[in-house]
Amino acid sequence: MDSVDLKAPIHNAVLPPVSSQTQFASWIGVTPDTVRGWVENQTIPTVKIGRQRFIDVVSYMDAVKRGKTIFQRGDFNES
Repeated sequence: MDSVDLKAPIHNAVLPPVSSQTQFASWIGVTPDTVRGWVENQTIPTVKIGRQRFIDVVSYMDAVKRGKTIFQRGDFNES
């Protein structure tokens, strides 16, 4: 069995392109209510699939890679 390097950085290839709000909250260490508020305030990027709104992990990671460290209300306004 191959050993896994737990200190290796996580790359986009292993992250899902979208995430549920609950999964995203767990991933970044905040409550689901916090993520729900960010979604409602368009603070983080989302995509609507059916009737549910998911976190657009690819767009989120792109913003972080570009150096974004502060996410504010309306940053990802879709209009």
